[in-house]
Amino acid sequence: MVQPEHIISQLLLRHNCVIVPDFGGFVAKRTSAVIDHTKGIMLPPKKGLLFNRQLINNDGLLISELSAVKNISFDEATQAVKNMVQHWNLTLNRGARVSIDKVGHLFFDQEKNLCFEQDRFFNLLLESYGLGKVHFVPQKAEAPVIQINTGGKSRSSAWKYVAAACLLPIAFYSFWIPAKTNVLESGMFSWRDFNPFSETGPAKYSKENPVKIETDAKEEVSETGDTYEFLPGVRFPVKPETHSLNNSPKSEVMQSEFIVGCFASEENANAMIRRIKSYGLDAYIFDRSNGLARVSAGSGESDASFNELRSKLSSHGINGWIYRKN
Repeated sequence: MVQPEHIISQLLLRHNCVIVPDFGGFVAKRTSAVIDHTKGIMLPPKKGLLFNRQLINNDGLLISELSAVKNISFDEATQAVKNMVQHWNLTLNRGARVSIDKVGHLFFDQEKNLCFEQDRFFNLLLESYGLGKVHFVPQKAEAPVIQINTGGKSRSSAWKYVAAACLLPIAFYSFWIPAKTNVLESGMFSWRDFNPFSETGPAKYSKENPVKIETDAKEEVSETGDTYEFLPGVRFPVKPETHSLNNSPKSEVMQSEFIVGCFASEENANAMIRRIKSYGLDAYIFDRSNGLARVSAGSGESDASFNELRSKLSSHGINGWIYRKN
């Protein structure tokens, strides 16, 4: 059989205030969802209830609903509510609790103040019907933050100086390398390019003592000529171009190579080859000696062919020398 206290929870689902005549009123207020990161629990939105002892005037809501549900007259419903209130007062005066289904509990504290405790297991908010607790993996406790003494300055100010110290070298070399080196033209760079105090200049030629050259016939010959200093301690013999190949007897014509560089790195040698080929010229690794790969931009038998080749390469900033083969 439906009791008046059962009607209270049904009315609170649709209304935000239900008054029990001559006793008090229940006031509902919507509360948002709650997330507890430490416990790993998320609670859905709900209606929070408060009990106001001052709301005692009969608004007719509870009695009208009871009359309609039980199909009784308004007077009979009014008397049923009065009997319920009388029973509640007797129960509270004995020091017991009054339990209202799906609403909560009423009781007197030590100072005879009427207190209300809402039912935590029933959600009166229809929007949250069917929603329960959601459990998730809680966040781990964060490691303690170590404060750095920056002489009274904040950590953010200290990080500005750190960022500036890192960006200044990058900005400097972004200007220095393209402006002061030929890395954009040649596609190759050396660690010396990062030293702004190093000086670079044209290749130097110097006289040396007679050099023994081993020919394919395993004969040793000695001649005095110019040498090209490619790297410190690494020199290559260079014959003076005082004799014209066109004036040599036909029996003494030699196939020669126009060498543009010697590379210890295969990757750098291939980069030079690709660069020369991009100008419409042929290039290849002529030979390897003492761990160095010599790159040739072409071969020929006359000074005219080499002069034309030298002119084309010089226009692109590439110089070289003639290697004459016996």
